Amino acid sequence: EKFCVPCRVPFKAKEGELNILDVCFGMGYNTAVALELAFSSNPMAKVRVVAVDMDLRPAREALELDWGYYSRWKGVLRQLTNSRLCGERFPVHFYCRKNLEITLFIGECRAVLREVSVRYSGFADAVFHDPFSPKVNPELWTCEFFGLLKRMMKRDAILATYSASSAVRKALLLAGFGVKEGVALGRRSKSTVASLCWVTDSDLLRKILSSPVAPYRDPGLCGTPEEISLRKRICDNIKSWDWCG
Repeated sequence: EKFCVPCRVPFKAKEGELNILDVCFGMGYNTAVALELAFSSNPMAKVRVVAVDMDLRPAREALELDWGYYSRWKGVLRQLTNSRLCGERFPVHFYCRKNLEITLFIGECRAVLREVSVRYSGFADAVFHDPFSPKVNPELWTCEFFGLLKRMMKRDAILATYSASSAVRKALLLAGFGVKEGVALGRRSKSTVASLCWVTDSDLLRKILSSPVAPYRDPGLCGTPEEISLRKRICDNIKSWDWCG
């Protein structure tokens, strides 16, 4: 409900082709659910997934858990984690069958996506943005990082994330996205969806811009989490976005 449905996974699959960018692959569960929905919608669809994560261990360990209804995709993800391509700057794991390709890059997300964003320019129909919270991983919630994702998205692609933070929504706006509120599941605040072809509703825009918090900024896409958090705190204190850039 937070990622696959707002990103129109079943709808895009019915059209015959679906490309997903999964940021922070983690256990692989978001991708597994997307595959189930896509191929249930259209068994003949061609699905490509490009994913990135810092560590392969969560995916390998999660495969030992009970996935219930989605367990049939564990075999695919097990083959993915056990395969390794050579000749790339970062560790790359790859799975391919007739109508499904999954490429999983392992490394620091900013560095990986800077490396591959030209190769995958205009690739994604859907972006699952699922890092740890902005407080834990502020480097993956900045205006500049969203700009990096923007390069890899089609014009009508949709980005979905669980965060409802005004700082995150401001970063999306600065990166050129239109923003909408997503669903609220298991929590009071709603999630966030964004697209390059949307115009932010005036009431939501007013709500976002009236918030005193500054967006997360990382001008060189190489700042440490501590530097990014400190920059934001200074901007919050002086109530100005200028220094953030």
